[in-house]
Parts: sequence; structure tokens; C-alpha cells
Amino acid sequence: MTTNSKRIRVGLAALAMAATLAATADAADQQMARNPAAAFVPPAGFTLPPLHPAGVDLATKRLGEGVYALLTSRPPVDNSGFIVGEKGVLVIDAHFNARMARKILAAVRAVTDKPILYLVNTNYHGDHTFGNYAFPAETTIVAHRKTAHIMRGFEAEKKFLLGTVKNDRTVYGDAVLRLPDLTFEDRLTIDLGGRVVEIHHFGHGNTAGDTVVYEPTTRTAWTGNLVLGAGTIPWAIDGDMPAYLETIGRFAARLDVATIIPGHTLPASRAILGKYQRYIRELLAAVRGAVGSGRSLDQTLAALTLDESYLPAADSRLAAVRPLMQGIHRWNVKMTYLERKGR
Repeated sequence: MTTNSKRIRVGLAALAMAATLAATADAADQQMARNPAAAFVPPAGFTLPPLHPAGVDLATKRLGEGVYALLTSRPPVDNSGFIVGEKGVLVIDAHFNARMARKILAAVRAVTDKPILYLVNTNYHGDHTFGNYAFPAETTIVAHRKTAHIMRGFEAEKKFLLGTVKNDRTVYGDAVLRLPDLTFEDRLTIDLGGRVVEIHHFGHGNTAGDTVVYEPTTRTAWTGNLVLGAGTIPWAIDGDMPAYLETIGRFAARLDVATIIPGHTLPASRAILGKYQRYIRELLAAVRGAVGSGRSLDQTLAALTLDESYLPAADSRLAAVRPLMQGIHRWNVKMTYLERKGR
């Protein structure tokens, strides 16, 4: 065999190995980019939250100088918000589609003509991110590294969310994937000019990349799905309740929060963090006991009903959220049971 032949064979082998490694890496990326919740079979009694935005308005609530919440007229459809500094504006979450994103943009323009410098996606779900494409091209989109990665599973997320919009594909039929420009790991500080905004990742919660946007002067935190809002319980949509408990603990310990603007229902005080911790501890103890005593999954689901103290009042504005929370509780019980059993 000639030297040139050997070189050609070595070169071909190297190319083949590189192609194999690239294909493996691509497959791994695709696997990571999938919505983790899509593989889970929900228990009987669970329904996805009703998030169809048709007819929904976003009311602007001033929380302090330059700090605004955008609150849904129909919970649990998404909330939003924005913060204004001397240089420009930071917006929290982009909503489901261009129509809702334009409502956010209009709310900002009613307050200021300063440029929208940043848009923060608090998690990967489409009701928080599908509106990204409607924001100005010069707006820098920010998200946690894990959120940005899972957002690549754009079509899978569309499919997963169909049940939240009454199977109406037109809600996000025109959406175009726009990924974050800037990612972070644990904390990011953004100076808007005379106003500093803190962006935190305290760990795995509702999703692996849950992000909290904190404005220190008003002590306001936008929590996305990490805290769903008044009248809710935590939803471990991607599993790992023990990690969720630790995450809420870090959140409570590190931020001096007075007001929480949640992803989906009404604003809450920091007291909801204690409620979330109590719920998770009780759930973990109850599931641990059920598994230890040899109960089946069906027996466990039947036994572990949601205590009335965790539900909004039946005559309140959030009465319609009651069956949703009962279903989320069953999701949490099943997910925790299966993880406890190692399945």
C-alpha cells in the first residue's frame, strides 16, 4: 500500500468518525430540546390550563416609578410586565403570538418611547416565548441556558400546547422561532440606566431553566411558572419535586420580595413561597409513605387528594382555577410516585 493510499484511508476514517460524532451530538441536542413533559402520560382528572388568548386584555398596573405589571383579564392566561430605565426598557415574557405581543408593545408605548432593549423569557413554554418574533429586531432576548436549548423543540412545543388553546392551531400558526440572543447560568444583572434589574436562576422548578426577574427598588419579582400565582400550588411539570423545594428555598432566602407578579393568576405576596414549600414537603412525605407501604399508583392517587386549604375560594375570582389545581396535584402525585419508584 502506498503512503498516499494510507493517508486517504486515514482521512476517510477521520471524516467518518467526525460525521458519526456530529450525528450523535445532533441527536443528543434534539433529545435535550424536546419538551420533557411531552413524554409523561397525565393521570385521569388532569386537564391542561385554558390559555387561549382570544378576547384577553392586559391591564397595566404601576408598581412604582418605571415598574409595571401587565395583568391578564382572564386568569390563567399569561401575565407580563416591563421595567423602564434611563436608557430603555426591559420586558418580561412575550406571550403566545404576535397579537398578544403587540398588546405588550402598545402598553410599553403608552408609558414611554424609549427603546425596548431586552426581553426576558422566564421559561421555554410557548405561551411565554412564541411572541418573541414580534419584538423589534434590535431587542436582545435573554433566557437561561437550559431554556434556550429546549426552545429549539419548536414544533414539539406547538403540539404539546394544543390542548391549552382548544386545539386551535391558528393561535400560534404564524409564529416564527426566535431564540434568545443572550443566555446566563445563575445570575445576570442588567443596567437600564439609573435602574438595575436582577435576573436569577435558583434551580429546577416548574422547568429546568425557570427564571426570576427582580426589581429591587419596588421589591417586585416576576416568576413565570415557578410561582403560578395566588390560589395555586407548584406544578412540577418536568418532575423532580425535591429540587423544586430547594429552588423555592433559595428564592425565599436570597430575595427580599414584597410583590410577586406570577406567570398565570393574580399577584401574590412572599407568603406564597411558604405555602409552596409546605405543599411540596407534605406531598413528598405522603408519596414516600405510600410507596413505603406498597400502595399502587392508583391507590396513591385515590388517597392523596388536594387539601381544601390549597385551593382558591369557590366564590372568588379564581374559582375556575380550582379544578385545574386539583388536576395539577394529581400530576404532581403521579410524577413523584414514579420517580420515587425509579421509573
